[in-house]
Amino acid sequence: MSFDTLMLEVESLPAAARRKLMAYMVALEDQGRAGYAAKLAGKIDDKSPGRWLTPEECEKKLGLTDESK
Repeated sequence: MSFDTLMLEVESLPAAARRKLMAYMVALEDQGRAGYAAKLAGKIDDKSPGRWLTPEECEKKLGLTDESK
């Protein structure tokens, strides 16, 4: 099956099936990143206040403020 055919098939799927396919593809991508889930879990579980960011700092780091431009 060509990539173009695959894209057309995916486009014709119902929204729920596309969401399920996207979740599957993200899971496949994450499998290729050694230790990714463990590193992410470690960052989420980190309770060190010295590493916390204010909402404003988050916005700036994510490029969501005028200052970041």
